[in-house]
Amino acid sequence: MARQLRDRVVLVTGASRGIGRRVAERLARCGARLVLAARSADELEAVAEQCRGVGAAVLAVRTDLTVPDDRQRLVAEGIRRFGGLDVLVNAAGVCSFGEFSSSEPRILRQVMEVNFFAAAEMIRLCQPHLAESAHRGEPDGWRPAVVNVASICGRWGIPSMTEHCASKHALVGLSEALRAEFVRYGIDVLLVLPGLVRSDDLQRHLLRNEGKIYLDFENAPSPEEVARDVLRALQRRRAELASGWVSWGVWWSRRLFPRAVRFFMQRKVWKFARRDRHRLAQEGQGTVRKEEPEGARRTAADAAHEEGLESARRGEPEAARRDEPEVVRRGEEGDARQRWRSPQLQP
Repeated sequence: MARQLRDRVVLVTGASRGIGRRVAERLARCGARLVLAARSADELEAVAEQCRGVGAAVLAVRTDLTVPDDRQRLVAEGIRRFGGLDVLVNAAGVCSFGEFSSSEPRILRQVMEVNFFAAAEMIRLCQPHLAESAHRGEPDGWRPAVVNVASICGRWGIPSMTEHCASKHALVGLSEALRAEFVRYGIDVLLVLPGLVRSDDLQRHLLRNEGKIYLDFENAPSPEEVARDVLRALQRRRAELASGWVSWGVWWSRRLFPRAVRFFMQRKVWKFARRDRHRLAQEGQGTVRKEEPEGARRTAADAAHEEGLESARRGEPEAARRDEPEVVRRGEEGDARQRWRSPQLQP
């Protein structure tokens, strides 16, 4: 049976932009009552106004999810405003694009704080309220849910995204364990696994951007496509859903052809390293060719040709020119050669 979301209270983290914002907008159109959380107060309020514009009841709470007091205040204000909680959507996240050997400890800790620890502690705070929602809705078959927006990086490690992969693997493992634990409370735990996503502001989303593989951020799927899959997983009770054809392909390939996926990931590193070495070699040899001015392109053949014309104009006898050596001139393309003699002018 499909999960109905009208008049249900849904808490969405990371709601000021990206996937979280699109999820909030879709939930508003479904008639849900929303508790929205993000660090940017201005952007969050703009999203809240947009959701109110379609008739949704919205509470926007500026929250730093890495601060325990902010997390507790967020949940308390939501319960005070709407009287309960039915769904938690963990959509907040950051990413680091770069190799682990050139990273710093603070990068790893920040990624883990936002992507894993904040989500885990939000689940801990919301669990009693979700269990109460399950108890109230049991006669009608209602089941509350936790939706964790993880990543396909949580199923297979991607080079140059080491910290991100570690945090998403942790979130995936936590979700699978809680899915079994929360059966006793009547709470569903769902996973959505997007691949590369086109960010609203890539530089704000990335803690660093110096990866050693090629990733096409510009042509990646939009946050709207991932938000559509989040709603589909929630409404259709999908325990795990790979979002996007790349994510879907990796999800299946790791089961059917794990060695091929491993080779593909290593090949991306090899190709980037080969191009990088080639570029450095070109820069070291100075192979970039500078354009010569037009007047500097006069060759020895041109000089001989002009000398022959000048001799003809002075009226030198034809016999003096008959034994003139043949001149070889390089053509404009640098490869083709053509042979010619100075013009034989008749007296």
